[in-house]
Amino acid sequence: MRIKGWMAALVVAAAAMPAAGKDSPRVVKAAVPIDIGEWLGADNYPPSAIRAGEQGRVVAIVSIDATGRPTACRIDISIGSPALEKGTCDVLLAKGKFEPARDAKGRAVASEMTMPVRWVLPGEADYPLPSESNDFINITTIAADDTIIGCESLVNGKLQSNDLNRCGFNPAGLRANVKAVGSYRLQSEFLIRNGDTPPPMPAAPVASRLLSLRETRQTVDAAGVPTNCTVALSGDWAAEQKRHPMRTACDTGQRFLPVRGEDGLPKAAHVLVVDRTTLLPPPN
Repeated sequence: MRIKGWMAALVVAAAAMPAAGKDSPRVVKAAVPIDIGEWLGADNYPPSAIRAGEQGRVVAIVSIDATGRPTACRIDISIGSPALEKGTCDVLLAKGKFEPARDAKGRAVASEMTMPVRWVLPGEADYPLPSESNDFINITTIAADDTIIGCESLVNGKLQSNDLNRCGFNPAGLRANVKAVGSYRLQSEFLIRNGDTPPPMPAAPVASRLLSLRETRQTVDAAGVPTNCTVALSGDWAAEQKRHPMRTACDTGQRFLPVRGEDGLPKAAHVLVVDRTTLLPPPN
């Protein structure tokens, strides 16, 4: 269960790809997005996706001509939301600007670029994250036909929901990434700790496999403003996460509820925020 709190619509990375076709010139310098931060915002969020509560990461492949103009867009990876798929391509084609790719002689050439875009519902960046220790856990069970058959939500070890509608993602295409056969379970954790020596995180379940561990450390002042954000990545997906990094709370302006001392007054503290995804043994 991920609690609220990231930017409304955010391009998180861009990775160059050579132009398609065997006769295409060889790209030696990839196209470069221009003013990428101005492309996406809350006003670009598809209204139907807002009404449906849809959010998540969409990866598009954009064709760019020799003038730097985007000419075509297709979806490579999606959470299964047609509205966000269409919204991603609509915005990239309407607002995308690039310094074109170059060949070995420095000539501008056509190319393709992958553009991962993370959509988060508008207004959630204003919701402060807690600083006190909290454990938010989702355990999702996926059947052999890639349908979700179980979804448990726990907060600090207490079951909050067993509602399939709370899983919030489409597992299509995930099986190859987790290298699972038959039915499988995913455990997604969002954990918060504070203090110079943060309390330990829950141990990973026995016989599980770590897919992703993202540890973000920051100093949060008495007003809840984070500084000195650092990120450590590990797990099977770490290399991919490094290629497509997410912005930290220091970059996005995310606020925290400040830690309070014994006198009840807000104080500065070190806060550790952990995203962990593990592949659990198959259900019994």
